[in-house]
Amino acid sequence: MYRPELERRLHSLAEQAWDEEVRWPQIEAWTKNFTGQTCTTDEEQIYALFALTRFTYFGKRLVREMLRSLYRDHFEAPIMQRIRRNLGGTKNIAQIQEVYERELRSTRFISVGNPSESGAHLLYYFRQVNYLSKNLFCDFAQAFSTSVSKNAKDSTVSLLPRETGVSRIVFFDDLVGSGTQITRYLGDYLPKIRLGTSGIDLRFMSLFATTQGLTRLNSQALFDGKSSTLFELDDTYKAFDVNSRSLASAPEWFERSKLEALAKHYGHALRPSMPLGYKDNQLLIAFSHNTPNNTLPIFWDEGSKIAWNPVFIRFDKKY
Repeated sequence: MYRPELERRLHSLAEQAWDEEVRWPQIEAWTKNFTGQTCTTDEEQIYALFALTRFTYFGKRLVREMLRSLYRDHFEAPIMQRIRRNLGGTKNIAQIQEVYERELRSTRFISVGNPSESGAHLLYYFRQVNYLSKNLFCDFAQAFSTSVSKNAKDSTVSLLPRETGVSRIVFFDDLVGSGTQITRYLGDYLPKIRLGTSGIDLRFMSLFATTQGLTRLNSQALFDGKSSTLFELDDTYKAFDVNSRSLASAPEWFERSKLEALAKHYGHALRPSMPLGYKDNQLLIAFSHNTPNNTLPIFWDEGSKIAWNPVFIRFDKKY
């Protein structure tokens, strides 16, 4: 009895909020994955459709606006505010802009991971929407060279900026879940960069980060308080948290335990090691360029273990 209402809402979401990047045939095929293994087939499919109405999908236009906001609010504005303070609170915009442009030229933006990953993909749009010079962007190998100093006992390896005058490095990624991946990529490198250039400004920016991941990146061993994000995802963004935002104001017929049982059952069949997403993040988000594995697998898995039609495709990395 609730299906027509849910389907109308999803048609509206697909056409308006999701920019028709997710179409109704995909939704219909996905719904048929639920075959009555935790309750009746009809009830499972109604719960699945309801979960989909609470899903947040970020299309291309919205992601570009978010990249604009990230640069303005977490890079440009704080630096300009500091410059103005250092200039005695001047209101001379031209003077502030001149100093800012000098600081910008000493900055390099680098994606986390290799050039084929999502961070590099989004940096392309980041450069475009913020009208930045391509000279401000490079990969890790372009940015640093290795220096080895030897003494009688051992040798010390450090990393030096290849370009003279570079004093700030901003690492970038789209989403930080647990922070494990970024620690794996950069954990060994950051101390060597600091060793090579005393006082270098190392920062990290992302569109989204869980509170846990952001705390980890802001540890002294990593970015020492200089990691920022546009949207911080605390535990209320977990689908089945007691204070879940996604399930707030649910209709009277809805029972949280039934949706959780469904997600865990099918999620375990799809991804036994993470039935509710990587590190149990339980997210309900996807982007036009990819779906993070921190999201519930029932939405994105392509059926490597059982037959399954995803509604938001995830392009897994192959190592």
